[in-house]
This record gives sequence, C-alpha cells and structure tokens, in this order.
Amino acid sequence: MDRWNLDNLRIVQYNLQIKDTAQMVPEEIAESVERLHANAVVLNVGGIYAWYPSKIKYHHINEYLLSDRPLLKEIIERCHERNIRVIGRFDFSKTDDVVYLNRPDWFVQDAEGQPLSFGSKRMGEWSLLMSTCINGGYRNEELAVPVLQEAVRELDMDGIFFNAPQMERCFCENCRRKYRKLYGQNLPENPALWDKEWSSLCLKDNMGLLQRAVKDVNPHMPTILYYGTYQNGKDSHAENLDFRYATADYVCTEAQDVLSSGLEHMPEIFRPTLTMKLGESVPGYPRPFGIIHSCPGMAWRHSGLPAAEYEFWMSQVPAAGGQLWHSLTGFDATIADRRLLPVAARMDQKAAAAAARMQGAVSGARVLLLWNGGVSDQGMVQAMMQGHIPFDVMDVWHPDAERMKGYDLVIVPDRFPVDEKLAGMLREYAGQGGSVFLEKTDADGLEYLNSLLGIEETAVRGRNLAAAYGFAEPEGGFLNEGLEGTSYIPVKGDVLYVRRAGDAKTCMTLVPPFAPLDGVGAPPERASMPVKHTDIPLILEHRIEKGRVISAFFGLSELIRTVGHADDQMVFENCVKRLLGEKWRLEAGELPAGVFVYHWKDGKKDWIHLVNGIGSRPLRSTYVCRELRFCMKAAKEVLSVRSVLDGAAVEWSLCGDRLEICVSELKVWDMIEIEWK
Repeated sequence: MDRWNLDNLRIVQYNLQIKDTAQMVPEEIAESVERLHANAVVLNVGGIYAWYPSKIKYHHINEYLLSDRPLLKEIIERCHERNIRVIGRFDFSKTDDVVYLNRPDWFVQDAEGQPLSFGSKRMGEWSLLMSTCINGGYRNEELAVPVLQEAVRELDMDGIFFNAPQMERCFCENCRRKYRKLYGQNLPENPALWDKEWSSLCLKDNMGLLQRAVKDVNPHMPTILYYGTYQNGKDSHAENLDFRYATADYVCTEAQDVLSSGLEHMPEIFRPTLTMKLGESVPGYPRPFGIIHSCPGMAWRHSGLPAAEYEFWMSQVPAAGGQLWHSLTGFDATIADRRLLPVAARMDQKAAAAAARMQGAVSGARVLLLWNGGVSDQGMVQAMMQGHIPFDVMDVWHPDAERMKGYDLVIVPDRFPVDEKLAGMLREYAGQGGSVFLEKTDADGLEYLNSLLGIEETAVRGRNLAAAYGFAEPEGGFLNEGLEGTSYIPVKGDVLYVRRAGDAKTCMTLVPPFAPLDGVGAPPERASMPVKHTDIPLILEHRIEKGRVISAFFGLSELIRTVGHADDQMVFENCVKRLLGEKWRLEAGELPAGVFVYHWKDGKKDWIHLVNGIGSRPLRSTYVCRELRFCMKAAKEVLSVRSVLDGAAVEWSLCGDRLEICVSELKVWDMIEIEWK
C-alpha cells in the first residue's frame, strides 16, 4: 500500500505530557500501538513544544528531552519497522510567555489591546501559555513555516495534523489591517458584526500557507485539518467542506462524549454518526477521521468513559463510513485508566475486519437529507436514527440535481434556505418520480414552492402555539398506522397557515389550542375544546407528475428533537413509508429503539451495520439484544447471509421478493453481510 495514502487507517493518538518524557521507550510505544491493532499513531512534534532539537528561534523545545538522544526519530523508526504510520501533531495556537515578551506582535489582543493567556491559575512550575494570532508572524512565515519545513526534512513522518487551527477573536493591528483590506471598512468592535466569512477566510489563508510550506519540502506529505460540524441543539450553519479541502488532504472532527458537563448537556446519542455523515456530504472527498476521546471530557482527561459507552460511541464511526481515531491521555506506561485499552483494541480489530470486506463499498441509503446545521436538521437526523432509516447528507453549499436522482426520497428540514434554483431542482426531481418530504413554518422562499407543495400564495405565519393538536383526516389514513385509538397528535411551536390548492390532499389538520398555557391544568372541568376541528392543513400530500410530495406546516422535526414524543416520531415514520412505498429496500422498523442501522453495498454484496446503544446514558453496561429482525428487498438470488464481526447465528428466508433476516444476538457492533448471486 502507498505509504502516503491515509485511507483505511485505525489511528491511536498518544497525547504526550512533557514531564513523562523520561519514561518514553520507543520500542514499547511502537509495541503498544500494535497491541491496540492500530496501524497509525499521532505523536506530538512541534508548536507549543518541540519534541526534537529544533533550531528555529522561539520554538520552545521540550525541556525534558535528553540532548544526546533523538527520541522522536527512534519512535518513528520503531513504528515504521512494524508498518505503523506516524502522523506528526503540530499546534501553533499558543506558546509560552517568554516568547510573548520578545514578540508581542505575534499574539492575540482583546478589544482593549490585552493578550489572551491560558492556565494563569494552574499550580506548579509552568509558564503562561499565550494565544497566538492567526494573522501574526508566529502562525505564519516567521515561525510556523520554518518549523514545519525543518520537521518535514528531519523527521520521516507519514502525515501532518494541525491541532487547534481555529481563529481566536482578535483585535490586533494585523487583523484590523487585513479586515480593512478585505472589506473596505474597520474591524467592528462587536464580533457579532464581523463578516460571516471573516474567520473562515483567515483560517483558509493560514492553513493554505502552512500546507504549501509542507508540500514545498515533500509534495507527497498529506495534511489533516479539522472540519466543523454543528452546535448541539442550536441553530448553526453548515461548514463548506471545500474550504477545508482547499488547504488539506484529509479532514477530521472530534465527536467528543463530554459527560463532565452534566446530563442536561450530554451530546446527542447520534453525534459520531452525524459528524461522519457531514464529512462525507460531498462525493469524491476521502473518508473523514472521527476522533473519539477516551475521557469523559477534558476536565477529567485522566479517567475514562464507561466501557459500554465508549464502545458504543466508537462503533458509530466505522459503521457510518469514517476512519477511527482514538485519543488517549498518555501512553501505555502512563495511562491512568487502563480499562479502556482492551475496548479500543477490540474495536480496532473489528474495524479492520469490516474495512477488509467493504473495499469499494458505497452507501446503500435511499434517503437524502438536505443540511444547514439547524435544530430542525438535527431533529430529522434523530428521527431517522430512531426510525432505523439509513440516510446520506447533502449540505447547503452543494445542491446537486444529479445526486438527488440517486435517491428515492429527499428531505428538506424546516428553515432550510430554498431559492428559485433549489425549488426547480426539487420540482424536476419529483416530476421524474422522486419523493420529497418538506417542512415549512415560515414564508421565506415560499413563492418558489407553492406549485410543488400544492398551496395558494396566501400563507400566514403563526407563532408559539401551545396546547394544540393535529387531526388525521380520511385522506391521511396512512398517518394512523401505529396510532390507532387516539384522535389527536401533540403539536406546538410555530406553524404556517396555508390553503390547499388544486388536487393536493389534506392529510392532517390543525386543532387549535383549547386553552392558554396558564389554564391547561386547572380546572379539568374546563378542558373541553372550543374548536374541535378546522380545515387548516398541517400535512398535505401532492402528486407531481410521477412523484409525490408530503409537506408539514409545523415543526415536526423540532418536536422530535426537543420533546421526543413517540406519536410525533410515528407520524414522521408513516410519512417516510408513504413516500418510499415499494421503493423501500431496507425495512428495519421491528428493531428496538436504540439500535442504529447503516447500509453499504458494492453490487455483489450488501452490508448492514447494527450498532447497539440501548440503555440509559451514559451506558454502564451493554444490553445484549436478541432475535433482531429486519427485511430487505431481494432483486437477486441470495447466496449467503452471515454475521461478519461477532459470528452471531443468522437465520434467513425468502418470502417473494422479501429477504427476511433474524440475527440471534447483538452485543455492540456487528456487520451482516448479504451475498447475492
């Protein structure tokens, strides 16, 4: 395999602590990577500390290095002897206060012109760490460039990883000058008024310079850079992957399971899956790396996550198509919580087995989610993960009509920006036989969507409804599946009051609030509904030539995301079933909630990944699932169906064109391989 190709890696990152330098034995470190069944290691090289005898002025050399021993070179050599690739970690975001005293022009300044320091209250014999400016000399030509070129010349690395590359808020003259040059005005004192591309452009310029510095010395040396994802439970904007790949060969992200912030701030159960999906949202780019820290947050970085939680969290990365990257505090001789090492080793073994079989596999998902990072987008992800619906992502930066045609269903979340061009794509897609599910609670861009949704041009927005309901109309009988015996579906939040046009069918109507919030609980004698039925549509179905569109005019995905009521989830699943109809290739609705499903294929085989996250998080133990059943549409004769990773017993049978599969048990992660004749 080409040494400079960083695909199909299983990375372990040893976050080295300088005071442990004397305990570092190159042979033992290389052996420990091998024991973890990893084939690549990330090691500290330069930036905050130089882990080799750097000759660049102001590059702070690790004072615990022995001057007569090339420690880093020896570690690299021992790793290469075992065919383990070594990726050098560089962090130019900070350096010590002595450098600041000599070159204050290199550092971040706040609005009052003061530097930004870290760890001022840290106990012990430590210098202050000062934040460097992304537009200053330290992170560019005066230090970072010569350091990188020196390291690439002197160390036989296989890749470069830039840690903490992001821009800090800075008001130094370097930033002010650059802002004036770019935008023709002074840098606003309020960061909220900065141009929305300012930070990204500064990062792109800096990383572009550093990548060129590396390539000037070794054109084959790959670089790895972080990409942003989204903010948990908050509206944000999708990051343009083109910006990252303009200055890097590979991208990575942290799907950190931060438990130290408390249960109310626990990251979503699907976070590792979604971060990988976002890294794969633009076809043609390499597989992203998913960095999983073993600790429950940096505040407790010397202890480990519960083993069951850690294994579940890691399993999502390779199952979703990413490359697994473990991040450990210390190395074998210094790691304080050793309980997770066997878990990481087991995970790497399974990731290697899965990758070996899935060479050249592509996603088998039939659903495409349009993504802009909002709460509704996240709600859609949650709904599909809970509903066992494999999906792919197309972000707001890369609308592609041809790519849409490769899917049976396109989902447009609430508040996704729809302009005339995208609306035209959706109309063409639906007209040719595709299905669309679209949410809408505002009137933005509605003039481009009226004919697609089957509504008049008279929509009016309603805000903050509470104590309201949806009522399934006869034309929306499909919504009642699994909801028999109830009349009303809970609804709240913003709605869009629309009028049906043409041959659109009204599937669900609004039942307005029966009382204001201050009167819903007492007295019960006054709980009767003043209006039990309206003709205001909440869900419409509209046929477009060969295709079908279902539109929801209330925040269904946000309700799923923020409330989690099973009835709202069921309404969503019923809409998807209606839209996919006979095109639904993988039916996994019988699987328990908490089991995630991923579908990959190559034409001769299909692979169904099952990842088990059942239980109250953080998971204390693994709940073994038994007798898991799902179905696939069989277009060819079946040769075999088997469990690849755990060797579980698998029973299968054909009923017409339905391949019915039963997996005897699922621990955490397994891959079911279906081979076709």
